[in-house]
Amino acid sequence: MFATLDRNLLTSVMLADGIFSLVTAAALFGLPGPIGSLVGPHATPAVVTGFAAFFVLWGAFHLAVARQARPSSAAVRLAIAGDALWVLGSLALLLFARDGLTLAGMGLVAVAAVAVADILLLKQIGLWRQQRAALA
Repeated sequence: MFATLDRNLLTSVMLADGIFSLVTAAALFGLPGPIGSLVGPHATPAVVTGFAAFFVLWGAFHLAVARQARPSSAAVRLAIAGDALWVLGSLALLLFARDGLTLAGMGLVAVAAVAVADILLLKQIGLWRQQRAALA
């Protein structure tokens, strides 16, 4: 099992990111009020629903890339750039707008930023392996 995952790391990471994004979107669409209350006063149901819509698009993009026999390098780079922007935005939020977050909200933002950074690194490793295999 791990050998298959190792061989198909990029596809597996893109697939997992796509599925997780769609599950997140469903939770945000389904519970915008409670999730917003947990995060902070600026996380209104409209803001939470906006994030849900983003996650639908982000998840669909990742699933489309994961379906490719050899994921497009340009698409993976776009995903990596998006992940980097998410991490930077999360850090900016924690540094400059933490007054608009509850303690739980700060924790959620921090945990999500670490998770996205980890996924970003896995995408970079997978892309590097794919490019190295193409040259061999």
